[in-house]
Amino acid sequence: MEKDLVKRAHGAFNQGDYQNAIALYQQAAYQYGQHLFDVNINICEQRLQKPNQVISSAPKSPESIPIIQQLAETQELLEHYYRRCQELEYRLQDEG
Repeated sequence: MEKDLVKRAHGAFNQGDYQNAIALYQQAAYQYGQHLFDVNINICEQRLQKPNQVISSAPKSPESIPIIQQLAETQELLEHYYRRCQELEYRLQDEG
């Protein structure tokens, strides 16, 4: 079940369950590194303070677009490396 931790956190976020998303992101941060999830946790906390705020409604100034793209790319890379790590772990278990 832990292999789905990031997916579960992302799913909770998408469903608007920010309290649960924070808890799951904090677990992931503990396992994989706090710096990887600081932004996710911060966004959830902001959503709890301002429930009607949506990321897509953020100002689309030229300065903000690269940040939004970088966040999306970082999330994608995180998920890729997480899956790769799981594959390697399973391979080690199979060999052992």
